Amino acid sequence: MKAKRRVTKRSVERNAQTNLFSRQRAIDEAFLDRTARLFEARMERPLSTEDARQIVDNLGGFFRILAEWDRIDRGE
Repeated sequence: MKAKRRVTKRSVERNAQTNLFSRQRAIDEAFLDRTARLFEARMERPLSTEDARQIVDNLGGFFRILAEWDRIDRGE
């Protein structure tokens, strides 16, 4: 039973990674500006709009993976 569960976890994790960057999301410029300002204060360097977009995408992906792992642990 454990071996089957591990296979399921790996396949779901692989699917989450595959779909992680394929989603198209609309993010407004004001949100990206706020994101850049927030992280500029912590990184002590100016950030471009593309830097802010990557930060948003990476954080979104991180929380999607955490949510997927939570669903797997709950057996859903």
